[in-house]
Amino acid sequence: MNYRLIIVTFFLIIGNGWAQKTAILPDLIKKVEQASVQFSEAIPNHMDPLALQADLVWSDNKSQLAVIMKATLLDGWHIYAYVPETQPYIASDLRLSLPNGVTKIKDWESPNSTPYEEGIYIYEGTIVFVQYCSVNNFKKGDVISSGIYYQTCDLRKCFPPEIKTIDLVLN
Repeated sequence: MNYRLIIVTFFLIIGNGWAQKTAILPDLIKKVEQASVQFSEAIPNHMDPLALQADLVWSDNKSQLAVIMKATLLDGWHIYAYVPETQPYIASDLRLSLPNGVTKIKDWESPNSTPYEEGIYIYEGTIVFVQYCSVNNFKKGDVISSGIYYQTCDLRKCFPPEIKTIDLVLN
């Protein structure tokens, strides 16, 4: 008996099954694209230059969902996508708390950032972040908490870092 062949076949079967479970469903990708455009526009202001919105989008078969966060920055303001250790600014950090039975498929999807100065990259305008998740089991009323830790700056000043979170209820 060729045990090597059996082991390779076993890992191929397991690997293919795992890949199928973690592949993002095409209907969910399409729904996320539509939903990210359909958000009502949140309006930031000079005292709070970042407005945050979030929503859940489900796949047709309810086996996957996407957490969509849309941050809208006031004109002339930015947040940091990447900051080298030599710089004093605070890079944005996306937050996510999931209930039992809901797991991340991969890391957050983020838009391309813009080079700024001295190795710093920023986000400006409207930014959409997406986290795809696999749903094995959940209880109605479970909560997904999503948010962002960030520092907003314009050409003259920076506000202290803060965190904004939004709780989304599973139904």
